Amino acid sequence: MKIKDRVDDFRGLKALWSAPILMAGIVLQHNYIEAHTTTGVVPCELAGIKNDLGQNRWLRLIKMANQN
Repeated sequence: MKIKDRVDDFRGLKALWSAPILMAGIVLQHNYIEAHTTTGVVPCELAGIKNDLGQNRWLRLIKMANQN
């Protein structure tokens, strides 16, 4: 439901190329940054992906992406 709520806000975007970029960010936020409301665990950890992202999870994900 969270992603569906956010997509409704994209209707006012002036450029079509920016919507997929924003959607990718929302998916990353959901899967790697925020803990699930029911389980209290980040979904990637439930899937068995162990990342030591530390306190600033967004910054660490960006740094990990730039290492390759």
